[in-house]
Amino acid sequence: MEKPRILVVEDESIVAIDLSHTLTSLGYTVIDAVGTGEKALKVLETQRPDLVLMDIQLRGELDGIQVAERIQTGLRIPVIYLSAYSDAKTLARAKLTEPYGYIMKSFDHNDLHSTIEMALYRHKMEKKVVESEKLLSTTFAAISDGVITTDPDGALRLINASARKMLGMEDATPSGTAVDDLGIELENAFFEEEAYPFSRRPAKGEPSFNGRYFLIGPVGRFPVRCTISPILGQDDEISGYVYILRNIEEEYRVQEMQSRLASIVETSEDAIIGASPDGAIISWNDGAKEIFGYTAEEVEGKNLSILVPDFYPNEIPELLDRLKTGELIEHYETLRRRKGGEILDMSVKVSPIRDSRGHLSAVSLIARDMSKRKQLEKEILEIEDRERSRIGQDLHDSLGQQLTGILLRLKAHEGKVNKLQNEAVSEDTREIELLVRNAIEQTREMAKGLVPITLQTNGLVEALQELTLYVQSMYGVATEFEAPQSEVEISPTVELQLYHITQEALNNAIKHSGSPLVRVRLHIEETELIVAVSDRGSGFSHGETKGLGLRIMQYRANMISGHLSILHPEEGGTSVVCRVPIPAEGNQNS
Repeated sequence: MEKPRILVVEDESIVAIDLSHTLTSLGYTVIDAVGTGEKALKVLETQRPDLVLMDIQLRGELDGIQVAERIQTGLRIPVIYLSAYSDAKTLARAKLTEPYGYIMKSFDHNDLHSTIEMALYRHKMEKKVVESEKLLSTTFAAISDGVITTDPDGALRLINASARKMLGMEDATPSGTAVDDLGIELENAFFEEEAYPFSRRPAKGEPSFNGRYFLIGPVGRFPVRCTISPILGQDDEISGYVYILRNIEEEYRVQEMQSRLASIVETSEDAIIGASPDGAIISWNDGAKEIFGYTAEEVEGKNLSILVPDFYPNEIPELLDRLKTGELIEHYETLRRRKGGEILDMSVKVSPIRDSRGHLSAVSLIARDMSKRKQLEKEILEIEDRERSRIGQDLHDSLGQQLTGILLRLKAHEGKVNKLQNEAVSEDTREIELLVRNAIEQTREMAKGLVPITLQTNGLVEALQELTLYVQSMYGVATEFEAPQSEVEISPTVELQLYHITQEALNNAIKHSGSPLVRVRLHIEETELIVAVSDRGSGFSHGETKGLGLRIMQYRANMISGHLSILHPEEGGTSVVCRVPIPAEGNQNS
């Protein structure tokens, strides 16, 4: 360890030399020995000893007590007086400089050594206290919480800047002001905790007060967390109190927002479900309970796949993988299953929940029961189909019959004209007959398009084959048709809607693509029946994919729980694909 460094201030040279030798023998380092106060101050300008041994009577204008006063004012170096004088007046002057010791010049080595050691130790402890006080003072001033200390009767001792700001106190508020006189109140308006007045303090043996309140004072009303704790002194007696005030406005706003969101979630008629990134259910609102029939306890921890019908493709793992890669999921329509097995048409929105680092921490699903809307759409399309059938039937039975009657009358009229041997009239009559025949043929074709008789009698496969051949003969565009060998077992409603979807897709391909070939393919993939109409033309523009015809196809697909896609293969052209689930036996919906 470094030896303590001492400055000797002694005007008698022999005493100074002897004292220096003594200090060296005791293990100290003497940095200098000077005979006047002025020289001592000069040395202290460049060097900082650990202690000064100061003679009171010195040559020059300054005596030792005056030098010690300057040292204590600016340098705070411990001083031990060394003097031959012990009169009351000298001691009274010396005490005012708060010396660390007073030794008569008749000292022995042991007295000198013990006095120096005690002075150095005392100074070391005082430095620690001062450093602790500075640290405490800096912390006390800088802390964002309001901190107030009082005596046992509630009179202010210390109050930091944050507390002054919260309480609207002027910097000049005097120490000793009673807490009761600050005009501060605590109001318990939104938390289930007992309200206490700000001036109330726990008695000995009582726990600290700790609660959240509205603080009402000169700066207004705002929420705080208030803690009032006793400060225990000797014999565990209360020597004062410390008040800590924390402004929790932000916490209160977050709590209010969370309460409102929780209320919205719980009262929503939609199913709002929280799940882990792997699909495990972690939250389940009352709307989900009402729609799916499960309680929260029954589904928490289970995978979302329990809501997917057995016969329906489970799209959930794919959606979760897409979310993990940062892809956004738009609203989509799908099928879900209630606890009792009932199949529901649902509209689902899947949203990611990310942590502060942007990592996917959870998934939110909002599901709406679309069964009533689907039923309404189904009824509207059924009305449309019935109207199509009526118009087709009228064309076939009424207009067709009338045109046939006109044709027969023309044939009879042609015989009469031939007898008159009027070639010009005969030619006119034959042209009119041709026009009427064409009108009859077109009427039959229109009726056939509106009323697919083959669909009703021979099923979907033959109806689609007939439709493609008709398109080829009517428009002169080559068509291909591919279908499975075995008959597809689906309901008449599904057959009718797939027929009309194919019919609309063929019309679009003919009108918009300019393709020399249109292919219709009907096939089965596991639990799905797929109809695809593909061309090699120019494809749809963005505006064309929003047209009425495509929207109607989408409605038809939705009505039979199918999914319609518009695809653009790399080789060019467009594919309209409708995928329809094939329910397991006993679960088929008409």
